[in-house]
Amino acid sequence: MALFDRRRRPALPAQVRSAVPLDSGEQVLAWAQDEGTGGHAVATTHHIVLVGADGILAWRRPWHEAEAATWQGESSLLTLTWVDGGPPSRWRLTEPSLLQQTLRERLQASVVLADEFRTAGRRKVRVVIRQDLASGGLVEQTIAGRGADLGDPDIAREAAQRLARLRSEVGL
Repeated sequence: MALFDRRRRPALPAQVRSAVPLDSGEQVLAWAQDEGTGGHAVATTHHIVLVGADGILAWRRPWHEAEAATWQGESSLLTLTWVDGGPPSRWRLTEPSLLQQTLRERLQASVVLADEFRTAGRRKVRVVIRQDLASGGLVEQTIAGRGADLGDPDIAREAAQRLARLRSEVGL
């Protein structure tokens, strides 16, 4: 398998680049074109951005709102899930790209501390302190795994206790 050569990487199309809003100090790190839609996923230092095939900004979200990214090499499918449980974002990437590596790095960079526990019903719940990479502010998150009910008083109490410990560890 040939290594990815950064020198041969095509430039981000000007129409796409002009649609990506950049805050002061923010830079484009990586991008890839979705072979299915023709849109572009663009990773910046502070956000993940989707620009449609028409060159119009579809959405822009900060890294601390992303939960996880998975790469399925056999189908060339990159999937990004969200903390709020919204529909995942999916891109079919057939050209070499640094996007997968950049997603992993930016997601990891946003996590300050995390803890996970299982409920009585063996469901997972995560509590996380994340950093907004644009502002530097800290964000608290409680993320229910599939089937976990954050409205359950026992689960809510356990999550609150664990989140309080994380807050203490980071000086909040």
